[in-house]
Amino acid sequence: MIEFKNVSKTYAGSNVTVVNDLTFEIPDGDICVLVGPSGCGKTTSMRMVNRLIEPTKGEILIDGQKNTSMSGTQLRRKIGYAIQQTGLFPHRTIADNIGTVPGLLGWDKDRIKSRADELLDLVGLPPNQYRDRYPAELSGGQQQRVGVARALAADPPIMLMDEPFGAVDPITRDRLQNEFLRIQEDIKKTIVFVTHDIDEAIKMGDKIAILKEGGILAQYDTPENILVNPASDFVQSFVGGDRVLKRLSLTRVGDVDLEPANGSGENLPRINEGWTLRDALSEIIGAGADRGVVVTDGESNGGSRGTITLDSIRKISHGAETPRG
Repeated sequence: MIEFKNVSKTYAGSNVTVVNDLTFEIPDGDICVLVGPSGCGKTTSMRMVNRLIEPTKGEILIDGQKNTSMSGTQLRRKIGYAIQQTGLFPHRTIADNIGTVPGLLGWDKDRIKSRADELLDLVGLPPNQYRDRYPAELSGGQQQRVGVARALAADPPIMLMDEPFGAVDPITRDRLQNEFLRIQEDIKKTIVFVTHDIDEAIKMGDKIAILKEGGILAQYDTPENILVNPASDFVQSFVGGDRVLKRLSLTRVGDVDLEPANGSGENLPRINEGWTLRDALSEIIGAGADRGVVVTDGESNGGSRGTITLDSIRKISHGAETPRG
C-alpha cells in the first residue's frame, strides 16, 4: 500500500505550491491514475513516491514505512519506472536495457538473460527476434513495450508510469493499454500512473485521483463513482459531457446478460465479447442495426454466445440494469 499523508510541495524562491496537502491511499495491486490539467502537480506527486522530488511537507508511506527510511538510490532500485520517452539507452541492446537495474543489484548474467527473455515474452516481443536489437531498430510502440519490461525487470512491487503510452499513435496506444491490463491481471503490481487523458484514466485505473490547479485533490474514487457522482463542478467539467458513454467503456460485452440468438444473424454486426459496451454501441450504430451477434473472443466468424441490443446497452448506461459479476 502507498499512503500520501498531507503531502505538499512548494518550490523555494518562487513560493509556488504545486502539490497541496494530498492525502489518499493506494491499495496493494491497484492501478491509481493521477489525472488533471497541465500544471496540476500530477507528475510531481508521482515523483515524490520514489524521491526524485522531495516533499516540502507531509510524508509518503510504503507498506507502513516512510519512503525516507532508505536512501533515494536504494528506494528507486525497488520501484519500477516507465516514462513516455522510454529513456532507453541507444547504444545498448534491448536485453541489456532490460537488465539495467538487475545488473546494478548484482544479479549474475544468466539470471539477467533469463529475466530479459521472460519479460520480452510477457510484452509480446519474441526474445529470439528482439533481445539483440537496438532501440533505433524498433518502432515507437515496441520501444514502449521494452520500457515497460525494463520497469518490471527486478520484479518491483511498485511501478511508476509517467504517460507511458502518450508518444504513440491512437491505435498502438489502445493495443498497449490492453496489453498492459492483461499483464497486470497476472502480475498485480501497485501502480501510480500519470496521464492527462481522462479516457485513459477511466480505462486503466482501479482508482482515479483528479487534481486541479495548485495540486489540490478534487476527487479520489473509482472510475464508476467519479462518472456517476462527480464531487464538484470542476470534476464534472473535466470528465466531460459524455459521461454516459465513458461509463460504457468500463464494462465488457462478455460481462453482461445477453439475449438468445434468434436465426443466423447473418446481416447483423459481429461483436467480440472482449469489447467494451462503448465499442459495441459504436459497431451496432455504424452498421445501422438495433443489435449485434456476440461472438467468442478471437472467433469473429463463429462461436456465437447470443445477441446484445441497443436497448439493453441504453438501460445499462442509465443504471437500469446492472452487469452480472
